[in-house]
Amino acid sequence: MTESVSSTPALEIHHVETLGVAPVPDRDRCMRPGMLFLIWALASASATTPVIALLLHGIGLWNFILIVLFATLIGLVPAMLLSHMGRQVPIISMVMARRTFGIGGATLLAILYTIVGAGWFGLNTDVAGKILDTLFPGFGMLWYIVLGVLQITLVFFGMEVLEKFYKYTALLFLLCYAVLAYYLFTQHTFVLPVATQRVDWGKDIDLVLSFSLLAWAYDFPTVTRFCVPLTAQETLTDRALYLLAPAVGVMSAVLFMGLLGLVALQMTGDWNIALLGKNLPFWGEISAIGVILAIAHTNAMNLYPAVTKLLAVINVAGKPHRFMQPTVVVLLGVFATFLAIAGILDFIEGFLSMLGSLLFPFSFILVIDWFHGKHYSDAVSQFYQRVYIWTDYFLWPAPWAISMLIAGGVLTQMGFLMAPAIIHLLPWQICSAAIAGGIYYMGIRFIEQRVQRRKMA
Repeated sequence: MTESVSSTPALEIHHVETLGVAPVPDRDRCMRPGMLFLIWALASASATTPVIALLLHGIGLWNFILIVLFATLIGLVPAMLLSHMGRQVPIISMVMARRTFGIGGATLLAILYTIVGAGWFGLNTDVAGKILDTLFPGFGMLWYIVLGVLQITLVFFGMEVLEKFYKYTALLFLLCYAVLAYYLFTQHTFVLPVATQRVDWGKDIDLVLSFSLLAWAYDFPTVTRFCVPLTAQETLTDRALYLLAPAVGVMSAVLFMGLLGLVALQMTGDWNIALLGKNLPFWGEISAIGVILAIAHTNAMNLYPAVTKLLAVINVAGKPHRFMQPTVVVLLGVFATFLAIAGILDFIEGFLSMLGSLLFPFSFILVIDWFHGKHYSDAVSQFYQRVYIWTDYFLWPAPWAISMLIAGGVLTQMGFLMAPAIIHLLPWQICSAAIAGGIYYMGIRFIEQRVQRRKMA
């Protein structure tokens, strides 16, 4: 590791995190599977998560459960591998991507995914603002500003404070939503959601994965880099828990919140269970607390990784300024809050489609190259090399990886336009990403074999 990287200060208790994109020191890697599960379950259990019921309205309760289970099984392997990568080398995924997509490609992708993270932050803040304005009308834009300030402050102090926040608010979050569920089932006639339209299995599985597991998975290393380091003495049970905790956390929240939204939509005509409290003066306040916690839980895992991605753009190599990370948190948080005020919720379906088009092939190609190239055994300094000439931004295999990434996105869109019958049966975004990843692997192997034959000749 270069001096500039190794000299990065460790995290300090009760201090602002200034780690940036440097590797997490071993003494600060103490997160366990239980906390890893809790972070991702609460991050996934947003106040917007029940909107999946609106997007999948008409498929019925049992079909919804099956779709979530199928989506979990399909996305489980890449999610587990990405989770494992953060424990192998304690760096964020966009720094890992430099060995695959080149510094130039990884930087461009980091810019894109920074915007995506800020967009999700804005999306959730928009929903929270509308809910609070419904429960407590008359404040308008003030709710957006208050929510933005509270969430920015939370992320400002970094992962150590975020861990404590998730740990100590989990029970309160569950109690708030338990109150809303109790009110839903006692004050409204129960109606079981039944299928009223054809189930488009492929399209719906893609939608769930874009909304949940594979929308989060590429950020798993950003959290698992804080987990206990991987050792040869670790038991298989412990390793399995670390591998499964993020994925199970995300999808269990999607299942629970999605079912709640589906039932609420069927019984009340509104997927947003938090709005049920508007008819109860005291319990409305309770539900508002639950909404704020749900939004804060999710947006912490939107803004924090987005900050690290932007830092990866700003700081390719070398020690960052001590206050670079806190400054970026504030600036990016303010930008994302303005997205909420602009009403990003209105563009949710197109936003999810754009997200999946590039995220899926990116994740697949990154995982394939990481394990095929055994980058987990590379010296950490290789991820932080300085660039002196422009060609160094796109060293091999970057051109091939970027080409396959674009091909995966194009293939996805072609399927939507040219083969609508296929996407009703198959999760085409996943298939496109798998095809792009497979071609990438075959291309890498072909080049390696040619180089090997030349050496032997």
